[in-house]
Amino acid sequence: MVHVNSSVEINDDGSLDRFIENAKKMGGHVEVGWLGSQSHLGHGGGKRSITMADLAAIHYHGAPSRNIPKRDVVTPTLEQNQEKYLGFMERSIPALIEGSMDLRTMWEYLGMQGQADLQKQMITARLAPLHPRTIKRKGSSRPLIDTGQLRQGVIYIVSED
Repeated sequence: MVHVNSSVEINDDGSLDRFIENAKKMGGHVEVGWLGSQSHLGHGGGKRSITMADLAAIHYHGAPSRNIPKRDVVTPTLEQNQEKYLGFMERSIPALIEGSMDLRTMWEYLGMQGQADLQKQMITARLAPLHPRTIKRKGSSRPLIDTGQLRQGVIYIVSED
């Protein structure tokens, strides 16, 4: 007959408990873009007031009936920076596990970075040119940049759900 004896010794410094507590809190997300109902204070001759989100959607999708081409800056921003965002999240895992960073801090950083990246894309992107009448009206040939409202209207919101 064979007898096998074994023992397990656990040297817990509290890491497991901290990980469990942090895991219970994990969740949430961040949204970056033109959120909410902030009004666009336009002088472009529109018949009704619109929100910043409305204006961004017009540029994102275009409005062929009004001769406004698609000027999407969101998709290229995400495509160009996806690895950076994912890399930051991956590098954050040890800090989240040990409790030296909470999830809200990670989302806040990603929100600030996404906001800055989107605002930069609005300046550097190669976009469909403006109509000559639009250039004359605003005094510039730069799409998406007029009064600065649209660029300044990019915000982020962290949700903990």
